[in-house]
Amino acid sequence: MSTTTGTVTTRAHAIETGVLIEADPGIAAEVEFPAPVAMTEAVYADCIAVPDGYQWNTGIRLDDAEREWDLLITASRAIKAAAGSGRPPRLAFSLYRVPIDGVTRDPQRVTLVAEASPGDHGERVITIMRPSERLPQ
Repeated sequence: MSTTTGTVTTRAHAIETGVLIEADPGIAAEVEFPAPVAMTEAVYADCIAVPDGYQWNTGIRLDDAEREWDLLITASRAIKAAAGSGRPPRLAFSLYRVPIDGVTRDPQRVTLVAEASPGDHGERVITIMRPSERLPQ
């Protein structure tokens, strides 16, 4: 990825340290995601993670895998729809997800970004993040 203060930060290192969370390869394959994909900690915490022992007082039951599937299928469709359009490698898309607050039943819209970049070995990889975030340096 880049060099900061003499230390090389790779995508693999960002995943290893939890700066990026690698998407479940099985889910990514199921939704035919176009490249290896990871997301930032903020996206994972807001759009996927359901804390252990979380109590749903809404009658809605979602789990991490269902929420990850929703995120990846939405991003995959946005990427495929934009293919060949000459768009820049940073593509904004919207996701509707139920907030993890214990009371909200209605999905809330969040805007995310899927950014294509070279991976550690030059391969195409995609990172999903908030619009204000940038790839780890």
